[in-house]
Amino acid sequence: MQLTPQRPNIQDIPAFLRAMAEALEKMHVEQRAHGGIVEGALKDWLTTTEDSLDEERFRAAAKPADQLPDDPLQADVLCFATYCIGVIAGTSAANAQPFMATHHQGKEWPTEFLQLLETLAKQDATPRVSISDLSRALSTPIALESVLEPEPAGNSGTPLVKPAHQMPAVRIALRNATVGKPYSYEPGVIASKIAETLGHDPTSARISHLQLPEDCGLAFDQLTGAISGVPTRAFDKELSLDYVPSLSASSITAKVTLLINPDPLSLWKDLPPPADAPYQKPVLAHSEERLGPYRIVAASRRGRSHANKSEFRDDDYAIGYAEETGWLVIVVADGAGSAIYSRRGSQIACDVAKTRLLTVLNSAQHNQAEALYLQHRDWQHPEVKKALRQCLYEAALLAHHKLRAEVAQPTETLAPPPTLRNYDTTLILLVMKKTGEGCIAATFSIGDGGAGILPHVGEGIPLTKADSGEHAGQTIFLTFDSTVANSEANLESRFHSAHTQEFAGALAMTDGITDPKFPSDAAFADPAQWAALWTELQPALTSSQALLDWMNFFSPGNHDDRTLVAVLPSLPAAPDTQ
Repeated sequence: MQLTPQRPNIQDIPAFLRAMAEALEKMHVEQRAHGGIVEGALKDWLTTTEDSLDEERFRAAAKPADQLPDDPLQADVLCFATYCIGVIAGTSAANAQPFMATHHQGKEWPTEFLQLLETLAKQDATPRVSISDLSRALSTPIALESVLEPEPAGNSGTPLVKPAHQMPAVRIALRNATVGKPYSYEPGVIASKIAETLGHDPTSARISHLQLPEDCGLAFDQLTGAISGVPTRAFDKELSLDYVPSLSASSITAKVTLLINPDPLSLWKDLPPPADAPYQKPVLAHSEERLGPYRIVAASRRGRSHANKSEFRDDDYAIGYAEETGWLVIVVADGAGSAIYSRRGSQIACDVAKTRLLTVLNSAQHNQAEALYLQHRDWQHPEVKKALRQCLYEAALLAHHKLRAEVAQPTETLAPPPTLRNYDTTLILLVMKKTGEGCIAATFSIGDGGAGILPHVGEGIPLTKADSGEHAGQTIFLTFDSTVANSEANLESRFHSAHTQEFAGALAMTDGITDPKFPSDAAFADPAQWAALWTELQPALTSSQALLDWMNFFSPGNHDDRTLVAVLPSLPAAPDTQ
């Protein structure tokens, strides 16, 4: 006879077994014949359409007293246990396979009841257990030691189940996981750790069951003891598992701690800046255009730290092209997060510096660098380089004075009156021109961030050197008088140039990019690091929107605004097929 929880006429198997236990308990109290249930009669009764126990019909299925073994209590327990195992496991009562209670967890069976049945199925001797104990185990989870009594002193046998108070507490912590990141816990490691704690042989130990949280993305392999998957939600609780020391031993319940950290991105808020604040500015900006022999892809996005606190994007950028002379102008600026109006400071610096550079570089009268180049035919000639340096310096100086003018007469109503430090911003100026001998590029920088040129995809040449402030992690700003001092030492430290025979691209960026991608001065000076960044950027340079999306990468500890302007050779226009 095969009794399974899936039988359509038994809707609640635990309730059915509980009712059976209660009926047997009454028969025991009445000192009637009990326990020896006639298999054929019970099978006939179970195949009816009734969903609940008919106690009278059940009593009628009991054998007469003279047909019971000498120990009615033993017959009681063995008979009841046989049918319980058959119902739960879905196997014949005559099945000789050991009953593994751990395979039936999570089906509303009390743990103590299942472990008791497993003990009965595996042992030759029968513990002194009453139908009342079995009924209680079905109804309410209770400690095993209150159900199973060790054999009396003097017997050669040992208790079938070690009382819980003698079982050492076993708790281990699994390696932490993170939502969205692949996770694996090596086969057999959990069992080995528990075995070592209890002094068992790790080679024969195994975990027969581990109940992981539902819908967490992880799965436990009973055959190997491995845990694997991609976590889908955060979790931080203890889990129960069943540990089996050896093939002939009963399972032991142990505890493991599992911490699934949330996806770091999910912890960040994206709050809009206050609509009534002065100097309104969009949190995102991007553009792409073809200027002369160049294709420019640019993007700027508010950092997570600012978005989390409902603050503005403080970065800015500007792009221009001198049509008459072929000079490309790139400006990027990073407003200080600690300065209340730095978003306007970076905007003023970019706009003013770009306009000044275009005016000078596009003018035959004012572009001294062009005139001196025609005289010396060498872009690295000291006089040519000095003329370029002076042009860039004057643009930075004019931007400094425009910031002072904004303080003296703000373009918007501010309360209280601002100070110059309210507009703190860095500044990077990059000018480029394609020549018959290759490409000339020059920079003037104040603060951190960086710019560089790539003669080819495997090499990058840095064109800036980051400034350091008074303390670690600080920088200096365009608002400082010292940064625009007209001294040889100051100007020479801020100016860099390079003349390359080939040109694959150029980059100008704020520290929201340089900090995670060039974590040290040595990395910034390493041509291979520039090549690696250029390779990573290639899929994102198909459009400015793609670049903006790329900038949303997650880097622990680097949550500032990010701005990057990429300059690439302009590809020839596709031929008109019409």
